[in-house]
Amino acid sequence: MIDLVVAGGRLIDPSQELDATGVVGIDGGQIVACASPPAAFEARRTIDAAGLIVVPGLVDLHVHVYPGVSHYGVDPDETCLLRGVTTAVDAGSAGAQTFPGLRRYVIEGARTRVLVYLHVAVQGMISSLVGELEDVRWASPALTVACAREHPDVIVGVKVRLGYQMVGQDPEAALLAARKAADRLELPLMVHVIDMPRPLPWLLSHLGEGDVVTHCFHGSEGGSLLDDAGDVLPDAFAARERGVLFDIGHGIGSFTFRVARTALAQGFPPDTISSDIHAYNVHGPVFDQVTTLSKLVTLGMALPDVIAATTTAPARAVRRSHELASLAVGREADATVLELVRGDRELVDAAGERVFASEWLTPRWVVRGGEAIELDSRPPDAPS
Repeated sequence: MIDLVVAGGRLIDPSQELDATGVVGIDGGQIVACASPPAAFEARRTIDAAGLIVVPGLVDLHVHVYPGVSHYGVDPDETCLLRGVTTAVDAGSAGAQTFPGLRRYVIEGARTRVLVYLHVAVQGMISSLVGELEDVRWASPALTVACAREHPDVIVGVKVRLGYQMVGQDPEAALLAARKAADRLELPLMVHVIDMPRPLPWLLSHLGEGDVVTHCFHGSEGGSLLDDAGDVLPDAFAARERGVLFDIGHGIGSFTFRVARTALAQGFPPDTISSDIHAYNVHGPVFDQVTTLSKLVTLGMALPDVIAATTTAPARAVRRSHELASLAVGREADATVLELVRGDRELVDAAGERVFASEWLTPRWVVRGGEAIELDSRPPDAPS
């Protein structure tokens, strides 16, 4: 007799190269069985997943979950866990001098697992009134390194935003400060590229294996993935070859169907799919991570590839493949149960372009540490 069985669903687990109908057994907060073809287990509780898709707990590589301090902040359990995400990675809401509050008041109280890219600006992203690194004196590699070394269990990298709104017209000093901190820590660097005052190849020359370009399919001119002819930059292909990762980071102005279509058609899919969910987009156009995944499905990405981009790929990006994003026996029991709904739904990108999806994903159940939660499966943009 075990605690929980999720029975009869389509198991898609890229960590095991698994895509087949099967059963997941959970006991004591761990996965004790992942069987295909389906096997019979006695359990105290059974979730009938027939017709549904069972995947490792979703990982959202770019969120902002520091409400009350960062103007971007939203509650991680409401916006992530209760929409199917078991691991959320805050991307720079806190810097070294505001991180202790993020840890004490958000991370330690959340059911969602929260990891952090620490901003090189010591105050993090607290206000839109002044760019956090318009005065580069706010950048402190030394304090960033000290904070990350004190909290290695949750700090997984360094973040910097290089838009002119955040750094002024010269992004180099901010980038070099962040690069210095990341190198000293031997952790990856995540870089926001929208409205960057220099072209993307300049940035890519400073990035290496494991570093992340977030907002890769934005539609602004500064930091664009595309050249003037509309082709993906050769520098981007070269950067990917040496291990640089390209992340969606949908956000309020950071993902366009136009650029995504072009990149996909030219053989340049995203490495990771993330929502960049925050206070300004939680009611649209982002809504949640699963809606973001649905947009990539609508653009033609194969469902297993979409699942990999929100499970195994971000787990590798934060160097947690040994503990996240797998239904393998012995792992902590994090899982997400999705439904692929067939029927028209309007999806909107950050530029206001609307497309009609004939099929889209919605979360039905989430399992976090062995605890199963049934979710509201209505699309978040449905009339109330």
